[in-house]
Amino acid sequence: MVEHVRQLPGDQPAGTGLACQPGDEPGAALRCFWHPVAWSSDVGSDPVRSWLLGERVVLWRGSVGVVAAADQCPHRGTALSLGTVDCHGAIVCPYHGWSFDETGSCTVIPQSPPGRPVPARARVPVHRCRERYGLVWVCLGEPASPIPDFPEWDDGGYRHVACDRYTWRTSPERMIENFTDFGHLGYLHDGLLGTRDDLTVPAHRVERQGWSLRYGLRMTVPNANDAFEVTDLAGDRGWQRNDYVLTLPYTIHLASTYEDRGTHRTLFFAVQPHGDGTCSGYCYQSRDFDLGGADAPYAEFQALLAEQDRPVVESQLPAEAPLAPTGELHMPFDKVAVTYRRALADLLAAGCSSVPGEGSVPGEGSVPGEGSVPSEASVPCW
Repeated sequence: MVEHVRQLPGDQPAGTGLACQPGDEPGAALRCFWHPVAWSSDVGSDPVRSWLLGERVVLWRGSVGVVAAADQCPHRGTALSLGTVDCHGAIVCPYHGWSFDETGSCTVIPQSPPGRPVPARARVPVHRCRERYGLVWVCLGEPASPIPDFPEWDDGGYRHVACDRYTWRTSPERMIENFTDFGHLGYLHDGLLGTRDDLTVPAHRVERQGWSLRYGLRMTVPNANDAFEVTDLAGDRGWQRNDYVLTLPYTIHLASTYEDRGTHRTLFFAVQPHGDGTCSGYCYQSRDFDLGGADAPYAEFQALLAEQDRPVVESQLPAEAPLAPTGELHMPFDKVAVTYRRALADLLAAGCSSVPGEGSVPGEGSVPGEGSVPSEASVPCW
């Protein structure tokens, strides 16, 4: 019986990209970071299948929380996600009924006579797994850094809206870079995040701190409430301060302040690298205003933005963002993307090392203002 099997986006054989096969370089470094693999609400009484960095993973809710393991029975390689979860919180293989507890150890082999010990090799590799922010996070290796911070999550003054899971046929690097690209806000999202009559990107700086980037800018934004009641502006336009933290490899936290009212809207966005040529983005829209209002417009607003972005990002070639500085033509307003690529290249080269202290990352430091970032000597492709 397989009617109960649930599988998440990306359930197909692994392909190419930075999210390489286990043991490959440089993609092996990504195994040492936490990645979202499901909404917590997706994991109930039945196994759930997902893909992470080219590995098929099975998730199930055991007696002490969600468990993540290799989705492969050691007996005949059957997908455990096709099985069931018993009353003890163990996952049961659908082929021969072998049971595996939350540590991955086999506890029952129905075909063996009573008293015969279970072979030591009869176990399933179990991955590090945590539930945080309503998401299931998995790390396939030794964690090199903690789960990225979502500071508003425990703040009772905010209301959080879980948006749709966005699955795009592109690399996680391209998906994240789309959220760093200020140049497209007013053009592609005209009337929603900016306007085509004001496309100049304000001056801004980027700072590297360990495996994170911090940057921000102040810009005018349109009042989109005629279509979606999601902005807190007094007039047709208003000033908004955007402060970003990009935690490598694939998480962004954006805190936006509506300056005329002093209210805030935040976005928390984390990407799951499937390793098969697709990736999924998990997103929260949070706010400290309109606390009694409907949540649907906020999710619908984000869904419209994502659908405007999706075909454009999926069209980009190559799908894997070039990390070499001469891979694409860069402009001064691309400084965040350029800095992100440099930092990601450093992360992949460093492998599964611990998070460095401030000042110890190669090339760390703030990126200067307009006109000097980066220099033609470092990026000869303006």
